[in-house]
Amino acid sequence: MKNTHPLVEFQLKTTDWGVVKFARPEFGSIAEDPWGTLACLKGTPWGDLIHEVPGELMSHALHGRATPLMRTIGPPPDGLMRKVPDASRMCALGKSGCVIYRKSDCHPCLKMPDCYVPPGLDRHQQFIASLVALAWKEGRYVIVVTGDEFNL
Repeated sequence: MKNTHPLVEFQLKTTDWGVVKFARPEFGSIAEDPWGTLACLKGTPWGDLIHEVPGELMSHALHGRATPLMRTIGPPPDGLMRKVPDASRMCALGKSGCVIYRKSDCHPCLKMPDCYVPPGLDRHQQFIASLVALAWKEGRYVIVVTGDEFNL
């Protein structure tokens, strides 16, 4: 069965950094645009928080040398959740009378419910941005790999 999730999740076990979790765009879309399924977030506050990393650094990390990649990918996921601008933070469902809405939790944070819907985006962007927020909640770095990668 083909993977239908827009993000591919994986983790690296490193000696210097421990286990590091990642999510990247679904592989089938990369030939056209490295942003793949995340392309709809370009130019939004969400897209501004997703880091591009060179394929060579990702390849080195996959082969055990993760420090150059870790120095490139920016703040940790929980730090990125705090960087989402105020206008893009509070769940869009809060204004519609959501029964579980809580101002203290219904934004990108570790207590964020899985039903979180980012405001100010169209439906497709909301879906993809909510997956990014959930990946961050899980402690995953959401990245876009640019350029060629190698495999030995």
